Amino acid sequence: MGMMEHPTGLPMKAEQTFFKDPAIDRLLAMIMTMAAELNVTRDRLATLEMLLEADEPVTAKALDQFQPTAEQKEKLDAARQSFVNELMFCTMGIEASLGAPEDGVDQFNQE
Repeated sequence: MGMMEHPTGLPMKAEQTFFKDPAIDRLLAMIMTMAAELNVTRDRLATLEMLLEADEPVTAKALDQFQPTAEQKEKLDAARQSFVNELMFCTMGIEASLGAPEDGVDQFNQE
């Protein structure tokens, strides 16, 4: 089987790996690709909502050519940053859920 061509047309190179198991690198790449696509979808949906709120015609062209106001841009930027913060939080190795209180669930069994 011949070497595949990169979507950019550049020659393919050996896979970069950061973890002992390259499958983890591939899985992380898949997750980040899906996150990027989700972010684009969320951004496009927010743009659609802005067009609807302004009673503007909703077409693919209108979505593609949308230029947000300073206030809209700030809102889009904040939503994007919030998404990235949530996505990357799990990489910090910090418990996401605080779990049960110290006295456990026994407090709910008291009569």
